[in-house]
Amino acid sequence: MTPLRVLILAMLLPASAPVPGNDRRGTVTPPFAPPLRAGASAPEVVAPGTGAQATAADLEWARGFVARQYVVDGTASSLARVDPHCRTGCELSVFPGAGPGDFGTLKAVSGIDMGIFSMSGFGLEGMIDFRNRTDDGTIANARVVLTYEDIETARDNGEYAYVFYVQSRVAPQWQLDGELSNLSRWYAEGLRVLQLRYGDKEGHEPDERLAYGSYEGDDRGLTELGRRAVAEMNRLGIIVDVSHLSRQSTLEAAALSTKPVLASHANAEPLTPQDRTKDDEELRAIAATGGVIGVTPIGWMLDRDGDGKAGMADMVAHVEYIAGLVGIDHVGLSTDAALDGWDPDSRHYADAELAAFDRWVRVAAELHARGWSDEDLTKLLGGNFLRVFREVLSGR
Repeated sequence: MTPLRVLILAMLLPASAPVPGNDRRGTVTPPFAPPLRAGASAPEVVAPGTGAQATAADLEWARGFVARQYVVDGTASSLARVDPHCRTGCELSVFPGAGPGDFGTLKAVSGIDMGIFSMSGFGLEGMIDFRNRTDDGTIANARVVLTYEDIETARDNGEYAYVFYVQSRVAPQWQLDGELSNLSRWYAEGLRVLQLRYGDKEGHEPDERLAYGSYEGDDRGLTELGRRAVAEMNRLGIIVDVSHLSRQSTLEAAALSTKPVLASHANAEPLTPQDRTKDDEELRAIAATGGVIGVTPIGWMLDRDGDGKAGMADMVAHVEYIAGLVGIDHVGLSTDAALDGWDPDSRHYADAELAAFDRWVRVAAELHARGWSDEDLTKLLGGNFLRVFREVLSGR
């Protein structure tokens, strides 16, 4: 049986670093106030990167506010740098140190109550092992989410809840072999979110491919197997994730799905033109399913002017742009990094605030300073993801 530390290292960070796309679609200047989706509510949108900045009082307010919320992270981790001063190639370990871990500590240091955890790098047996170690208490103060009721139980018990997710099917145990029967087994063992394609990093044969990903061209979409997989995932209760899909794959998955789909970690292409970000049509299509886009603080996915730098103003701009375009009900937050962010010398790194353990407290403080209501912040911090889980994992 694989040691827990190796297991978590394998499955809670991306299998390989994403590669920024080119700018062949051109730089798009965002409108001052993007049009609202019919019937959607949204906070007042100001020009991205302008407006109030959080004060010490805003931060103090946000700490109390976030502590009262149920915070959901779209791609969470339990890892942190061993040496907090390390800048590149940093060693990571399960926070707060060696051993199987107490996930109550994660809640205390990050303010996060629930995370979508990637099982991509390890395989089915690793996911089963992780679930068993959680169920028998080896991993303390944690609960695997199989149904929406598990979320409610975790909240009542003060446990950290996590949803099993596969974004890359490179590991052999995540292959379908041209059939859909394995989806039922994966579901039975605990898988609840599945991405149809991990960019251009999966060398699948034609009978294994479900979709085309980012960097594989805008116009190629789902395969026949992929279309059948979406229907089967809807039937089983596995959430369709489109974060790394091509434009056409994203649009087709959203059109075919009868349940909400997630872009668990994706930003807005009109602000940051990259093959990995989502254009307005994709964002609207995801929202039309009842789904959620998790804005992520990855530096090159936030950078709006191409200077290789990004920070809180850029994060807020992406959140507000998407909220203005499709409504506040369809935006969430997604770390997609270790608890203390990416290595500071990595191009994935944004700034110190977005790499902090309490990054979502800091984002809440900034948005509070800009006039966001308590209701809208509650939705952003977790309410929107919870709505999707309620619908797909309990049929409510």
